Amino acid sequence: MAIKDRREREKEQRRNDILNAAEKLFFARGYDDVSMNDIAKEVELSKATLYLYFDNKEELFFAIVRLGTLILNSMIREEVDKAESGIDKVLAFRMAYHEFNRDYTDYIRIYNYFQSGRFDIADNKDMTNIRDSIDSGHGGTSGRMYHRDDFSRKNVNEYLKDILKMRSERFSIMCNSVQTGINDGTIRPDVDPAEAAILLSSISKSMSDIPPDHKKILENRGINHNKFILDVEELIRHMIKK
Repeated sequence: MAIKDRREREKEQRRNDILNAAEKLFFARGYDDVSMNDIAKEVELSKATLYLYFDNKEELFFAIVRLGTLILNSMIREEVDKAESGIDKVLAFRMAYHEFNRDYTDYIRIYNYFQSGRFDIADNKDMTNIRDSIDSGHGGTSGRMYHRDDFSRKNVNEYLKDILKMRSERFSIMCNSVQTGINDGTIRPDVDPAEAAILLSSISKSMSDIPPDHKKILENRGINHNKFILDVEELIRHMIKK
């Protein structure tokens, strides 16, 4: 049993080494400029050995996108759970997203590429259940923190399913945060939770890709990126508060 356990540990370590090498290359070069040969050389394994652990480059890429998504969702859940009122939960969600965008820029970049249309990504059927989730009051906000070594053996379709499920989870958390605010009187009752979640998601994406000329305008007015984020959050608070 000890020998078997040691072999399993060695296999898991090799798998993590491959993922680390692939992540380094994807972060540095992007998806299209990295080959399985490149990854094999980086991790100092034969290409044949690489294929014992991952079926193709897409599977490796999705595994890394999944990791970034796990981290993001974990950060959001942790901060939203700390907040008490609905409006504070909404702003806690958004600040967690900003922190992820600041601290994990490489994951944001590859996630944007994942969504760019380069891959055949099926529609997320879980999104159709958002209304039921809001009505029942379940937002998926509970759960453990995820860690760097949280890699289970999956295929590319399972990684994709996980990524889309977590996207649905984030949407549900935001919707339920808004609904909590409506219920506790901190958010206007005429605000539609799903509509607000989509709007706030769009604002977040726009803020992560501000045109250079707009950045220059802000700088000339003495507004750095952090102040801009805080100002926007204050505007949002006034926009939705009761």
